[in-house]
Amino acid sequence: MPIKRFSRLQRARLMTARLSLQPVIGWRGRLLRLVVLLCLAASFLALGAYIGYQHALSSYEVSAAMQRLASQTKQLGEGRARLQLLEQQIKVGQGERDGLVRALSAAQSELAIKQETLSFFESLLQSNDRNRAVSFSACELQSIGGGRWRYRLLLVQGMDRSTEFVGRLQASVQYQEHGKRQNVQIEPLPVKFSHYLRQEGELTLPPGVQPQLFEARIFTDSNKQAVASCQKKGG
Repeated sequence: MPIKRFSRLQRARLMTARLSLQPVIGWRGRLLRLVVLLCLAASFLALGAYIGYQHALSSYEVSAAMQRLASQTKQLGEGRARLQLLEQQIKVGQGERDGLVRALSAAQSELAIKQETLSFFESLLQSNDRNRAVSFSACELQSIGGGRWRYRLLLVQGMDRSTEFVGRLQASVQYQEHGKRQNVQIEPLPVKFSHYLRQEGELTLPPGVQPQLFEARIFTDSNKQAVASCQKKGG
């Protein structure tokens, strides 16, 4: 029968199996095991509590750092706003200063023009030589840089001011170069005026040269002799 065969196989297996003896755990062993398990559980709980505390501490530090960062960001924004305001104020101040400088420069230029005009009329009033047909009331030569010089002349009629004066104007500049005297002639200019004439022009001399003498002469068309002349000595 199959049941008997199965029983025989079970008995044979049990008879061939190796015997192992396990000690019987008493109440002390079970108590010790319980204590060990409780210690392990307490250790795990302590470890979990420590990890939780560290996490909470880290979270608090992160939150505090975020708050500090937000405060510093706010302060930085306020500082940038103040800086922009100061920059705008500086730009406004610079604009006002530049405007004042331009206004001052314009006023100085206007004053110089008025002073020149006043000087011109003073020279014109002081010129009272009526014995000549024309005379020089002003004769100037000024450097304008780069070897260039500007001359200014004021001619005033003397007698017979009801008739225009017609003639020609000649000017020349003498200077020393390499120990030799040089002379620059300015091309003659035809002139025609009543009462007075202001004449200006420019000439160029070699670099570093100082004029020693500037001379201007006025001629009539019918006379080869100068009817008036002026001289301006240089340095």
